[in-house]
Amino acid sequence: MKHGLDAKTTAATPEAKLIVTQSPFDAFVRKYGTIPRRGVFGYFVHELGRRIVGGSYPVGATLPNEPDLVEQFGISRTVIREAMKCLAGKGLVEIKTRVGTRVKERSNWHHLDTDVMVWYYETGPSVEIMRSIKDLRLALEPEATARAATRRTDEDVTAISSAYEEMVSTIGDINTNADADLRFHTAIFAATHNMIYSQLIDLIAVGIYANRTLSDHDEVAEGQKRSLPYHKAILDAIVARDPDAAIKASRSLLESWRISHYDF
Repeated sequence: MKHGLDAKTTAATPEAKLIVTQSPFDAFVRKYGTIPRRGVFGYFVHELGRRIVGGSYPVGATLPNEPDLVEQFGISRTVIREAMKCLAGKGLVEIKTRVGTRVKERSNWHHLDTDVMVWYYETGPSVEIMRSIKDLRLALEPEATARAATRRTDEDVTAISSAYEEMVSTIGDINTNADADLRFHTAIFAATHNMIYSQLIDLIAVGIYANRTLSDHDEVAEGQKRSLPYHKAILDAIVARDPDAAIKASRSLLESWRISHYDF
């Protein structure tokens, strides 16, 4: 399995001690994340978020105080305070005057926040989180495909078909294929013509994107090739305006989903 973080470089400001970690999710976060990975603030939020989600600061632990964080990372108190507010907004910590900043129970974390979900993947996702994501997809995607089958327009079909054709033509190029896979599912969610439902693709996008980071190249390529008949069955059901077939095809695709040794 291949996951986690790659090389490290120092932050742009010469006085900073903050380490900027290069991640295979950097491109994803630029597009889907809620906090950009740029500047001292962005880098610090993501570094601290990874440490919390990864368990370096376990549930119930009190984070280092401001003077210690200033010394450790070479950043200002203002940046630290804003970062703590950001993490509190994601449900990861609670800030109490004269007590400090404490890591909250995981049940309080905003797991639907794309940054939080990415931090799980970057620190090595547990079987629990993988099962949770698969369970979420099983609840959302079959119903999305059924709605797409009954509500889709010709333009929707064109978008879904185009993404599928690119998946077929890019087998072996795991990054381009994964991008096409994401466009395929994005087009299906858009075809529900439900403005809230269509935005839920951001959550599923993390799992689709992560496939390329959790396994080696050959395993990913083989999985992408193996998934094509399932995607074709979904496309055919939507074209035929058959919601029952769409649900069945979507469930078959998800039941076939395996990521490295996270089989369950």
